[in-house]
Amino acid sequence: MKYKKPSEDLGEIKMGDKRLDKRLKSTVEKLEESSQKSILEASGTRHGAKAFYALLSNEKFGYEKVSEQAIKGTQERIKASGVRRILAVQDTSDINLNGHEKTEGLGYSSEKVKGVKTHNCIALTVEGTPLGLLGQSYETREEKKSKLSKREKNKRPIEEKESNKWLEMSRRAVSATGVETVIICDREGDFYELHSELIGLNTPFVIRLCQDRKTLDGEKSIQQLRRTNACGETEILIPRDTRKNIPARTATMEVACCEVAITRPKTASAELPDSLKLNLVRITEIGEAVTKKGEIIEPVEWLLATNLPVTSDKDIMEIVGYYVHRWKIEQFHKVLKSGCQVEKIQQRTYERIKPMLLIYSVIAVFILAMTYLSRDMPDAPCDIFLEEDEWKLLYCLINRTQTKPEKPYSLKTAVAYLGELGSFKHAPSDGDYGVKSIWQGLFKLYIALDVADRLMGQV
Repeated sequence: MKYKKPSEDLGEIKMGDKRLDKRLKSTVEKLEESSQKSILEASGTRHGAKAFYALLSNEKFGYEKVSEQAIKGTQERIKASGVRRILAVQDTSDINLNGHEKTEGLGYSSEKVKGVKTHNCIALTVEGTPLGLLGQSYETREEKKSKLSKREKNKRPIEEKESNKWLEMSRRAVSATGVETVIICDREGDFYELHSELIGLNTPFVIRLCQDRKTLDGEKSIQQLRRTNACGETEILIPRDTRKNIPARTATMEVACCEVAITRPKTASAELPDSLKLNLVRITEIGEAVTKKGEIIEPVEWLLATNLPVTSDKDIMEIVGYYVHRWKIEQFHKVLKSGCQVEKIQQRTYERIKPMLLIYSVIAVFILAMTYLSRDMPDAPCDIFLEEDEWKLLYCLINRTQTKPEKPYSLKTAVAYLGELGSFKHAPSDGDYGVKSIWQGLFKLYIALDVADRLMGQV
């Protein structure tokens, strides 16, 4: 399966005007090659940048067209992969656009941040390989702070709450994939309406617990789970926490599970079921972990709710394995903000910012997919992602030779080359090449390709 580049995916958008179609494809090509540059820098000329700005304002083009094509590309990859089950991982992230005072229609993403609150859903294989976007939605508040009290907020119907985006995105994901879809959410997804919706749709889910809800037994759900005796131990790889500068580590975990029937909250609609049956899973790190500097690492504990069966150790580890992949959407947000630098987008209107965010999101998933597919399928040929001129030049740059290889080498080798080009340090604690070194390597590769093309043009 060849993983289409963002320009190939979005280049299939048809607007009934060949000039507009050509302009879109050429600009996305420039952006994927120069994701850290502004539109003006990526376009190369003021004329090119002005033409793309005009495209963003054209009524034939917009967020809906880009979204439709992005999801279509994901659907094609899901079908081509032949998988029967995928993970739909969703999360919210604030895009900080402070300083964009003159952008029409732009409000606040939080009390302190002027910008956009974006809610994203990406498709992963059960092994964790990204397959593309399943949806992206945006919110920008008119006011910094809501004038409603906490009680008034809770009494509103779910359709008027910000949490409704989790419901809407879950519906879109389930309808888009064409295969069994497991919804994966962090604590923000732990609310009664979402549990009820997914159980009603017979859609599997794994959601991290936040609410200690009442049960039909008159107890509290989380308290009951904490009192449940462990049913076994296992080892799992805890991903690296870059925010706290904690390296990846293998941890011994204690596992426990129980079944509960939670009751409907008073603030929820009376049309919802009086109670819902959930399987709860607790996975707690045993012992004391320390960093190389001797600092104590806070033990990991995940409390998960699911409607998947927990009748065997295999079932439980499958659920835990699914949730481990949730952190990849945080990696996606990292690439989007730091790699594609979307917080530097300069547009006159909020409506023109939305399709730009989506274009960069397709680019971010492409970078993420290349990074992780090289781990899942190390022997796959590198031309799954790279064009012939790209993998040949990459080989020559790293090996300092002018003799180009005749056949594509492995994807694992290509990603290692990109990591080296991206100044990967090879420190013992670094582990595998990360997305940061990959996007930096791609950026340098495209610069080298551009220089090579210009030199050839002068010959």
